[in-house]
Amino acid sequence: MTYQKILLTLFCLIVSACSSSNKDTVVTAESLKNTTETSLQNRGLIPLSGGEITQLIINKTVTGEYVSTPAIPLWNYRSYWMEFYNKDGSTIYRYCDTASVGNKWGCSKKLTGQWKIFDNKLCLKYRNSKHFTHCFRAYYDNENYMIVATMGETAGYVRGIATKATEGFIEEAPFNN
Repeated sequence: MTYQKILLTLFCLIVSACSSSNKDTVVTAESLKNTTETSLQNRGLIPLSGGEITQLIINKTVTGEYVSTPAIPLWNYRSYWMEFYNKDGSTIYRYCDTASVGNKWGCSKKLTGQWKIFDNKLCLKYRNSKHFTHCFRAYYDNENYMIVATMGETAGYVRGIATKATEGFIEEAPFNN
């Protein structure tokens, strides 16, 4: 019986050590603040191909959180986004943030647009734009997708982290308010 107690105690210590070390490596938007694409590559991450990106997003609603960059600081508030990528190349986008409404969410109206893969980057255009103005490279760390801006003020920085992809068009909280 004493032998079993020792083994049980040892097993519990090993499990708690493993679970506490996993908690330290959880990737969050805050932990990616001001993270460059070079640092992702230095960690051994390889950008996804256009085909891999397409397989991950087609006919899915992807939700995530924006990441603070030197060019676009989020000033300690959270900013979530969702986007549905239809098979026909159309998209529906929304975002929510807590910047001005305390612990309530201020959610944008739905923006419609188009998505396309160019040069292994996910590119988007909204409203009646003639050009794809938002392009992103995607990295995967076996748990999360990091979205790196390749144009504009945030070029070269992780701009978002995708935390969930759901089949079909889904508006979950806080987007369904």
